[in-house]
Amino acid sequence: MHTLSNPLSSIKNAQKAQKRVLYFSSGISGRRKRFVRSACKITPPRVFVSRLCWDFCRILYNEGYIHGFSQEADGSLRIVLKYHFSGIGVIKEMETVSKPGFRIYSSKNRLSKKREGLGITIPSTSRGNLIRDREAQKTNFGGGEILCQVF
Repeated sequence: MHTLSNPLSSIKNAQKAQKRVLYFSSGISGRRKRFVRSACKITPPRVFVSRLCWDFCRILYNEGYIHGFSQEADGSLRIVLKYHFSGIGVIKEMETVSKPGFRIYSSKNRLSKKREGLGITIPSTSRGNLIRDREAQKTNFGGGEILCQVF
């Protein structure tokens, strides 16, 4: 399962349900880790939120797609979603480009420009960080895996 597939699907579902706040946490049951997401209440977690998830939230916040994100006292990741005045979510579409069975890699010259430059493409770097497509074109980005696109 892709690392960002859980946050992507949870944000899409929370916006469809008009939820304002989204919590990510993980509970541990026995030897298996079980991911729990809740849009209406806080579940008692044991902390595990990946660095990719933090980088993904940082990019969405800097681009203006979410109001904010923070780590709660119990270790869960709290994401505050953003809506227009009419109640429609700011994020129109989020899609996973690279999937576990079909990885897609690109150089900075071949980053796709869908919808005439509206939206962002999020590639991963060789150091394991996530960056925006505009940052990749400005810096010395040799190439990486295209994880998702947000419109």
